[in-house]
Amino acid sequence: MTTDPDVSVVVLTWEDFERTTACVKSLPAGAEVVVVDNGSGPGVGDALRDLCDLTGARYVPTDSVVSTAKGMNLGARYCTRTTVVLSNNDVVADPGAVEGLAAALEDPAVGVAFPGVRACDGSVGTDAGRFLTLPVGLAHLTGLGRVIPALRIAAAPDRADWLSGPFVAVRRATLARVGGVDEATPAYSEDLRLCWAVRRLGLRIAYVPGSVVVHEDYATAQRRWSPDQVSRQRVREFVRASRDQGGWRRRMACTAYAYGAALRAVAGRSTAHRAVAEGALEGLRAR
Repeated sequence: MTTDPDVSVVVLTWEDFERTTACVKSLPAGAEVVVVDNGSGPGVGDALRDLCDLTGARYVPTDSVVSTAKGMNLGARYCTRTTVVLSNNDVVADPGAVEGLAAALEDPAVGVAFPGVRACDGSVGTDAGRFLTLPVGLAHLTGLGRVIPALRIAAAPDRADWLSGPFVAVRRATLARVGGVDEATPAYSEDLRLCWAVRRLGLRIAYVPGSVVVHEDYATAQRRWSPDQVSRQRVREFVRASRDQGGWRRRMACTAYAYGAALRAVAGRSTAHRAVAEGALEGLRAR
């Protein structure tokens, strides 16, 4: 006799029935699944409701389009299991991925667990990095990060301060202790903020490469924004989240990073460089 996994999965979706269907059907049988419909129109909304009726998932619609963090927190309020997985709808979980993440959280020293992420073309899609400390910010400004790997923002997942989470597992009790997903951001850097909050509790991050999910990166974002707009928003929220970690050292680090991005924009003269610089400068000023 098998028992249902002690896992709840929140799937946040917007105007996307096909990818949401693939995501929900990839989850283990017996998992508690909550589909948060983030303001889809009647046609897609009705289809998502039917999907939930068919699969046994709970359908939770929002009254209007809300931020990713608010949508995830809404779904988490309906979760009853020990482990909560927060999932984008453009993710398909390999068999055993959810169970592997839940097993990692059995270690009481682990606060949050991230899977190995693979892009649709089979390439590695796991994004990870260091917190924007003063040495890292100054290295970005001066170019030292190009020759000293330990001062680069990007880091190997097993050595990173934070990982990007299209599919992230956390104990429900831990999520409650940190006050849920930080709703300060409209989109992006929710995972960085979560990692920061969990580490402040004295817990560590677990990278579980054997638990694999396939992620169609930016499947939702690219229906709303251009690649440059996505880069601008991501960088703005990265700088803003780093600044919100507090203290004059963080503020100086963010300033150094933003000036480094501005210098690269002047030298590179591409729209991509300009989008990053604009996002960084906006992040310094944003409230």
